[in-house]
Amino acid sequence: MKHTNKQLGANQRNSLGLGTQAYSQLLSKLESNGDQPPKAAKKAPSRHFTRIEYFDPCFELTLDPGKHSQRRKIAVATRNISRGGMSVLHSNFIYPGSAVQSTLTKATGEPVEIKGTVCRCDHRGGVVHEIGIKFEHEIFIQEYIEPDILAGISSLETVETPQLVGKVLFVGNDPSITPFVRQYLLTTNLDFGFADSAAEALERGIHDVDLLFVTLDVGDRSGPEFIRSLRESGFMKPVILAGNALEDESTKQQIRLSAADMFLPIPLNEQTLLCALGEFLINQWTAPTLERVRSRVDKGSAAKLLEELTKITSVLNEQIESENGVDLYITCTKIKRIASLLGMKSLRELAGAVGELIADSGDLGSLSGQIAEIRSLCAQADNQAGKAA
Repeated sequence: MKHTNKQLGANQRNSLGLGTQAYSQLLSKLESNGDQPPKAAKKAPSRHFTRIEYFDPCFELTLDPGKHSQRRKIAVATRNISRGGMSVLHSNFIYPGSAVQSTLTKATGEPVEIKGTVCRCDHRGGVVHEIGIKFEHEIFIQEYIEPDILAGISSLETVETPQLVGKVLFVGNDPSITPFVRQYLLTTNLDFGFADSAAEALERGIHDVDLLFVTLDVGDRSGPEFIRSLRESGFMKPVILAGNALEDESTKQQIRLSAADMFLPIPLNEQTLLCALGEFLINQWTAPTLERVRSRVDKGSAAKLLEELTKITSVLNEQIESENGVDLYITCTKIKRIASLLGMKSLRELAGAVGELIADSGDLGSLSGQIAEIRSLCAQADNQAGKAA
């Protein structure tokens, strides 16, 4: 996730008098006391919004911003942030009901003025007071942090089943997901259906749904590949990707480049599923906001997939010479999948066409030209990536 203002200036200190290292130690101590998880919030039924770690050792806060005679600025240390507010650490008591104002920075670098009200002040020991601030207006937390999609973070802590309204299509037939989805959604007001494969989903039509829920395997292709193809065709509705996040590293990179809006790891429980669906069916996401968040490119994942692509293509000639049609077909399928995630349209189409020719005729002798072109396209991409680095 995004950690802001990681380094204090040489003469800067927050109101607690702590530098970065001491501040980190304080956060660890508070977390070890069990009242706040370190990364992505354990569920608490009494909370409406998930609290997420937000690291800023010198966060400027203005007290009583509307009262010019009393206005003063303090430097506090942040603890966490949520859709509805944030928690900061300060050396003194601040009365609940006090007005505050500050500036938050989006992941894009855009500063946003935030106004709020102190809703609690808890003494944590010594001079440390934890100040809870309720925002005047809710924010889209994903615009301010950059969590790994594999974390499956939702801004909602709990969702009641009657709150969910809309049309959802579940694509894929994963026995560790589908039966539980059916069970958990029976008491909701959702109009939901199931398609066993990507092909079936496209036949049924997806443009009238409010949300797509896609598993890692959707029959004739992978879930990430399917989502990428939807985005290329102009499908901009929210998409949740679900499956086993503990698979090989290549699968993780594919998930990160899938253009899904959220990844939901299994096993699922009812509240995890409801909060994931509620993130997009209850919260009023606008199309531009969704696009900004989902279009963040994981450069590390792209580089790793490109490296994998280079390794895969190195065996193409060998497979033709040994007339190993089965392995060559598998290699072309892998190239097609990775090319889809990297946005390499020409390579994707060529690898797909070669795969179909192998499946139809098994004649490998006539494919040398296409194989050379595949290797050339991969080499071009590798060279461009090297220059960019």
